[in-house]
Amino acid sequence: MSKIKKINKDKEKQKLIKEIKRAQLDVETAEHFFQLVTDPELVDVAIYELEAKKSRYRYLIKVAKERGIKKTLQESLVESIAK
Repeated sequence: MSKIKKINKDKEKQKLIKEIKRAQLDVETAEHFFQLVTDPELVDVAIYELEAKKSRYRYLIKVAKERGIKKTLQESLVESIAK
């Protein structure tokens, strides 16, 4: 593998990890919103939003596993949780 391809692959990996971290934060935010709402119409919105965010997160995790970045992903997520 050429040096340029390796650099591009590393950048792509880091971008995906960043997206996963963002998706993880989006899920947490949607969970907090769901816990706070009391209006029945907003409960429906909160449920939809939470399920959509969880679905995106699961998709990104699947992509990461398919690309073989599982170990790096786990390390990155542990770091983000620890902060």
